[in-house]
Amino acid sequence: MKGRDLIIVYDDSFYKELGENNIAKNSFNNIINFFKYYYFNLCNIYDYISKGNELSNIDILLTTNDISQNNLEEQPKLSIIFSLSEIYAHEEIHTVSKDITAKYIEFKHKEFNYLNQLNGEMKIVYAGDEFYLHGNYVRHFVDYKGWQEFIKYDNFVIGLKKEESNRRFYYLGLLNTYSSFYFAKYDNEIFLKKIIGDIIGGDYKERHLDPRIKFSNSVMEYKESETTSDLSKIKGNHITYVNNDELIKKGFYDDVQYSPYNHLDKFLSESFKRIIYLNQEIIENLYHFKNYGNDYGVFLLKGLSFENALPPTPSHALNYPDRGNFYGELWLAMISEFLGYAVGYSQEKNGNIFQNLVPNIKKEFLLSSESSKKELDFHTEIAFHPLICDYVLLYCLRQDHEKMAKTFTSSAKMMLLDLSLREIQILFEPLFVTGIDYSYGSPNGVKGNGPLTSIFYGNPNDPYMIYDLDLMKGLNAEAELVLDKLKKIANKHKYWVALEAGDLLIIDNNRCVHGRTEFIPRYDGYDRWLLRTCVLTNIKQAIPDILEEPRVINTRFII
Repeated sequence: MKGRDLIIVYDDSFYKELGENNIAKNSFNNIINFFKYYYFNLCNIYDYISKGNELSNIDILLTTNDISQNNLEEQPKLSIIFSLSEIYAHEEIHTVSKDITAKYIEFKHKEFNYLNQLNGEMKIVYAGDEFYLHGNYVRHFVDYKGWQEFIKYDNFVIGLKKEESNRRFYYLGLLNTYSSFYFAKYDNEIFLKKIIGDIIGGDYKERHLDPRIKFSNSVMEYKESETTSDLSKIKGNHITYVNNDELIKKGFYDDVQYSPYNHLDKFLSESFKRIIYLNQEIIENLYHFKNYGNDYGVFLLKGLSFENALPPTPSHALNYPDRGNFYGELWLAMISEFLGYAVGYSQEKNGNIFQNLVPNIKKEFLLSSESSKKELDFHTEIAFHPLICDYVLLYCLRQDHEKMAKTFTSSAKMMLLDLSLREIQILFEPLFVTGIDYSYGSPNGVKGNGPLTSIFYGNPNDPYMIYDLDLMKGLNAEAELVLDKLKKIANKHKYWVALEAGDLLIIDNNRCVHGRTEFIPRYDGYDRWLLRTCVLTNIKQAIPDILEEPRVINTRFII
C-alpha cells in the first residue's frame, strides 16, 4: 500500500435502519470524519462500486458488518469492523456473526447508577501504554472462533483480529466511545489514533496521524454573517394552517361556559375537550411535535384570526379588557393541556396563566417581555428557574404597526452542526452560570447571579439546552470562548416569524432558544398584543411550590 494514496471506502448503509439520533450512527459518522480530518481520502461504497471498481482493490474498508465470512478473494485488503449496528441493549448475549458471540458490559467507575445517565471510565493497557476511555457500554466478545485477541479491558476481550488469504480483519467492540458526547474525553481519540496507526502502519501512519493535532479539538467552519429565514415561508412539518371558518361552523367556539380568569380549572378542562373538533392532520402534527420535535424546535398554527373588533391594546400587562370572548385563551388552554399542564409563575405577571405581552412605556429598554426598543436576544425562557417550563405558547391578537417585531429561534439540533467535539463536551459540563430575570427581582442586565448549569444536557445527538445570551457567563476562559462561538452559531441558524393576528407559535423551550427584535410602539391603543402561556410536562415536580392558587408556581429567589 506504500507509495500512493490509500483507497479507503466506508459502508454506511446501516444508517437507513437506525433512528435519526441513534448514538451508533453518530459514532460511525465521527469515525468517518476522523479519517477525513487527518487527510485520508474517503469514498462511499456505493459511489465506489457504481464507477465499476472492484471490492478487492480497496485498501481499507470501514464497515459495521462482518464481511470476513464472504468470499475472501473479493474482499478488501484490510477491513476495520466497528461493532456498532444491531444494538439491542436488552439482550444479554448477541451473535454478531456465525463465529462470534458478544455480550454487553458496562464501564467501571460509573458516576450514576441509572441507565440514562451512565458515564463510566475504563483503563485499557494496549501495546504497553495505558489509556483511560469514557463511555457507557462495551461489546465484549465471548466466543470468537478463528479470531485472535487484539484489545482487552481487564479480562474482557473487546478487540479481535485475524488474517486469512492475505486479507486482514479487525473487529472493534467499543460501542459509543466515539460518539460526540465522549470522543473528546480523556484518551478516547488518542486511543483510536493509536489503534488506526498500528493497523495501517508504516509511512501512512507518519504522514497522516500527526500526534500534535487532535480531531476532537478541531474548529468547525461556519459563516460569520447572519442567515435568517421566515419560518412561515418554509414548507415542512413545523407549520399547519387551520380552517377557522370550518371550526366555527362545527361549533368549536360555541357555549364557552367558564371564564379562564374566574374558573381556571373548569375552563382548562372544557377547552381541552374541544381538541376533538380538529382534523386528524393537525392532531397528528401536534402529537409528532410533542414526542419527537423537529429541526426548528417550534410549531406554528396559522389562521386563528377573528373579525370581531378587538378593544384597545392595554397600556399595562395586568389590564385585561373585555374582548367579548376567550377564543385566544381557549386555543392556548387546549394546546397547553395537550402538551402537558398550563402553569403560571407568581413573580411573572402576578402568576397569570394567560399573560398579556404588551409594550410598556416605562420598560422600553429593559430585558423584559414588556420592552419594545430593546432586542431580547436568544434565551431559554426562565433559564435560571428550577422549574423551567417545557413549552412557551404565543398567541397573537394584534401585530405591531410597522410589522417590525419578529420572534426568532435557533435550535440545539442545528447548532450541533457547527460545534467541535471538544466544544460539545464543554457545553455538556456545568461550567456556566445564568442570571435571574429582571421580572423576578434581579437588577436589569446582571449576569451570573443564578444557578450553575450546563448548556446542553440529555441525548448527545439531539440535546436539550439551557441558554441565555444576555445573562449567562462561563466559569473559565474556555467556557467563555464557547459561549462567544455559540452566539455566532445561534445567529447562523436563526429563523424568525413576524406573528400576525391569529398566529399561535409553540416554542419547545428545551430544544431551542428564542428572542424578539425591537419595534416602535405608538401607545395609541393599536400596539402589538400577544397572549402567552407556559407549559410543564410534569406537574408533579412543581407540587411543593404550588401553595395557594392552582397551577401557580411560587418559587422565590434571594438576590
